[in-house]
Amino acid sequence: MAKSGCSAEKLNNIADVTPQKNVKVKEPKKLFGYELPYIGVAMIVFSFLGFIAENAARMVTKHIFDCRHQLLPFLFAYGIALLAIHIIMGTPGGMRFFNKRLFTRKGVKYGILSHVTYFAVLFLVIFAGEIAVGEFYEACTGVVLWDYSDMPLHVTKYTSVISCSLYGGGVYLIMALAFKPMMKLIQKTGRTAATILCCTLGTAIIIDFIIMVITIFVTGTAPVYWSVSF
Repeated sequence: MAKSGCSAEKLNNIADVTPQKNVKVKEPKKLFGYELPYIGVAMIVFSFLGFIAENAARMVTKHIFDCRHQLLPFLFAYGIALLAIHIIMGTPGGMRFFNKRLFTRKGVKYGILSHVTYFAVLFLVIFAGEIAVGEFYEACTGVVLWDYSDMPLHVTKYTSVISCSLYGGGVYLIMALAFKPMMKLIQKTGRTAATILCCTLGTAIIIDFIIMVITIFVTGTAPVYWSVSF
């Protein structure tokens, strides 16, 4: 009987240390399907593409390639733009307003309508954004960060039909064709690597942007660290 009692006690002890089933594992925070570190890396990529896009336009129109008033070749405003687009609109093929899908019916007609609406919204947002940002800096500091006055179809010195079409078209193509493949590639780096990249390079990009803003407001001039003319 004593042996039976010991055996029962051992069985109870084993049962106590047996892993419990149905234990909830904490899911990483996601932003419309993507974990935050991966969105952060995508913002870094978009910031670099913004630097390239602006300089490409300046090379064609003014034959200048420069720092765009920042130390690093990353324009944080474009990273913020990607974040806003992802949160508010998603991609052209599945355009939404935050959580609400705008075109739920299937068919070629509704697919085309989704893409056209997406581009139209981008165009209008860029149009209004360029004027708002340009006028804000000029009103507060007297600095004219860019000037489209010599460009055909310009509206004020800060925007034009051509610039909005080109920038809007570029963003549309990236979101329509490259965004999902880019996110899949970024996810392959792993959460740890993405987090380290965000905490290092991402932080440096934000600090660089803050330095530019402070310099403009304190000195009344936009910093130019280097510039190449040809």
